Amino acid sequence: MEFIASVPNLRDIGGHVTADGRKVRTGLAFRSGALDRLAPADHEALLAGGVRLVCDLRTASERTDQPDRLPDGIDYLVLDVQRQGGHGADIAALFEDPALVESMTSPEVSEGFLIEVYRGMVTMPDAHEAYRDLLRALARPGTLMHCTAGKDRTGWGAALLLTLLGVDRRAVMDDYLASNEHLAETAATVYALLDGTGIPREIVSPLLEVRESYLNAAFDTITATYGDLDTYVRQALGLADDDVAALRRLYLH
Repeated sequence: MEFIASVPNLRDIGGHVTADGRKVRTGLAFRSGALDRLAPADHEALLAGGVRLVCDLRTASERTDQPDRLPDGIDYLVLDVQRQGGHGADIAALFEDPALVESMTSPEVSEGFLIEVYRGMVTMPDAHEAYRDLLRALARPGTLMHCTAGKDRTGWGAALLLTLLGVDRRAVMDDYLASNEHLAETAATVYALLDGTGIPREIVSPLLEVRESYLNAAFDTITATYGDLDTYVRQALGLADDDVAALRRLYLH
């Protein structure tokens, strides 16, 4: 997938090597931020990159306020990770709630908020349904998953897929942390808007970044709640052995 300036954090999920030496194929699955700013001039680039299905992990309010702009030839699937409401990983909504912003009194509180978001992505029924359907959708070549920034809900989806394919934790983490580089310009814009507001940058930065502690919280919650990833995938997400086998057949050399 070539670089598309109007789509934040767009990248191929493939290219990694599994613990047993196989390579995850490229050109099959992609991740990004929201496609509401996809310029008409970039429609052809998205199609040429092989995208044929977009899975939108955002809330109803996010989809209403910033609807995806997709070219003909790309199917669209809503997989709302948090249908029951709450801010969760919708950071923009968080900033619009004065009481919740006021509660962010330290960097530790802000980081703790995101840690709880990641735990919820493992334990909440809405998330179970969304990630079950996402992993099934990813068995179709040309699938792109996204949320708003493409870092939290999308980050967990990509981490799940890569882990199921056998990519080791360090490589999965490095892929996840790459969002910080891809979103650096977006973060800089937010920090500029904060100047003169009295809101310290160090309190906001945990909300704009991805951190090892966040992804580790999700994996640790799987261990504490389900025992291991296989049990989580089969019991919480409801995936069958055939579902997992289909992903491995498609993606692994």
